[in-house]
Amino acid sequence: MPNGGDKNFVRLCAALDGFRQRHGRWPARVVAYPASLEDLRQHVLGRAAYDAVTGKVALIQGDAGFRAEDDGGNIYDYGQEGFPEARPNPSAEEWLGVHPRRDLGY
Repeated sequence: MPNGGDKNFVRLCAALDGFRQRHGRWPARVVAYPASLEDLRQHVLGRAAYDAVTGKVALIQGDAGFRAEDDGGNIYDYGQEGFPEARPNPSAEEWLGVHPRRDLGY
């Protein structure tokens, strides 16, 4: 489990990568704890990068540790499953086109 300042970005990407690897497409949304999403918006990404992410995938507050979903009932739950065995090409970070803030030291 990631524990650095960018941990919630790593978890978001793991959920996206796992969904794409399993289902062959990107999810419609990622459900995560409100505090995790606030950390992404306020500290890890900043407002502009957060907005860029939400332009590609909805980030929904809920009771999950980064669960990627689509409208067909397909899921990949990072909180339950951890990191996927392989990363898709492109990776979630490449697809999103954003990175954690450099001042985090990671």
